[in-house]
Amino acid sequence: MKNITEGHPNFKSLEKEIFELMCQTAREVTRQYLEWYDLRVMADRDTSEYRCVGIRATTIKTLFGEVSCRRRYYKKKDGRYIFLLDEAMGLLGNSGLVSENLAEQIVIECSDKSFRKAANSISSLTGQSISAMGAWGVARQFGETIECQEARLAKLAENGGEGQLGNVSSRVLFDEFDDVWLPMQKEKRQKHNAGPSTRKKTGKKPIHIGTAYTGWIKSKDGRYNTTNKIAYASFGGTSDFAARFETLLRHCFDMDVVEHRISNADGEPWIKALATANDSILQLDPYHRSRAIIKAVTDKSDRKSLFDAIGEKDVDKVLRVISGLCTKAKDETSREKLDKLYGYFNNNRDSFFTWQERGIKLPVPPEGVTYRNLGVQESSNCNLITQRMKHRKGSWSVTGANHMAKILCFRSTVGLDRILGFLPEPAAAAVPAEPLSAAKSPRYDGKGYGADWLYAKMPFEQTFKTNGRNAIKGMLRQRTVSDLALK
Repeated sequence: MKNITEGHPNFKSLEKEIFELMCQTAREVTRQYLEWYDLRVMADRDTSEYRCVGIRATTIKTLFGEVSCRRRYYKKKDGRYIFLLDEAMGLLGNSGLVSENLAEQIVIECSDKSFRKAANSISSLTGQSISAMGAWGVARQFGETIECQEARLAKLAENGGEGQLGNVSSRVLFDEFDDVWLPMQKEKRQKHNAGPSTRKKTGKKPIHIGTAYTGWIKSKDGRYNTTNKIAYASFGGTSDFAARFETLLRHCFDMDVVEHRISNADGEPWIKALATANDSILQLDPYHRSRAIIKAVTDKSDRKSLFDAIGEKDVDKVLRVISGLCTKAKDETSREKLDKLYGYFNNNRDSFFTWQERGIKLPVPPEGVTYRNLGVQESSNCNLITQRMKHRKGSWSVTGANHMAKILCFRSTVGLDRILGFLPEPAAAAVPAEPLSAAKSPRYDGKGYGADWLYAKMPFEQTFKTNGRNAIKGMLRQRTVSDLALK
């Protein structure tokens, strides 16, 4: 008896066949719609401003595959050429002729996986086939678009333009800063005078990261999550990073209503300078403060004496305790650790205690919002940057790391749509070549890049001809009439 399952596809193959069929149908419907809409755009255009020149074919990469269509291009009064359909459909972004949905999906996959794995996921889950370099290219173009947006926002802020103030209003703003050391490609590795010697040898470079939020909200599971959080990362210098970060703050928050700004950091000089410029209340991160004590002091009773002095809110007493431990240190290594701890605390004595330990009174928070101890930066570094960019045996260029870090930050906080809310002005469309008349056409056309060799002089053309030289010219299939007459 014949098996009932023989000759019938399983559900896996059936699903793939139906998916491909639907993608093919979607491509055809999209093509027909674009060409119909192109006719409508042509009919509704201002004929005195746009003169139709011709039709050009294009291919748009979409979630259901490549859609090929033909659309008209026009010449404006000022001499520029433009595709009105591309403008009407929003196809002038930096991702080229890639649909916005597909570009966003590629970027999301690249922010979670390597470029190769992201390309495999896109190729298997959509009707579009893409390579690892193709995924990398889309992510790079997306990062360039974000940088163009940052530049435009910065210019808008400098000129005092409207729309630079965000819609989030809060009387208190918390921000935190830190560095993450990323592995760099060999040609981009630089030795740094600061930092551990191991970092000099492994070719790592620090990227600045900053986060800002307006408080904490308690979730149903009892955890506290930051609210209105934004994040920014960049390899730029301190001044450039500060300018871009402040521009982003003004884009998201109404900074004119902020009365108290509290900055949390690990004591790095560049963060001190940034907090001073912003007139912020700078505090030493409690996590880094406690970690420094645990690393330098091995005896638990000595640690307790230090933590007790911190609990008394007396930084001078903390420094005296460390000095006493230095005098009774048994070996040089322990003394060096304690000296380093003393210098670390002494350099940050003005910002040693938190805002709660200093007794600073903040305004009453909005309903549902609480003000707590700062210290979310380390966790944010892991979730935003470290998991994707540090611990996967890969290395980065400065440009590539800048693009990916910004994509990760904006995706996890304000959202990619928010940062791309004000897109930069699109670049002028490339001028297509006008059709040549017979009178203007050249005597011959080239056949691609480097085709000038086709019109070079023949070998041995001005020399005495021998049978060997005639044979060479014969092999080249370029014998002249006079050569043939000699025979």
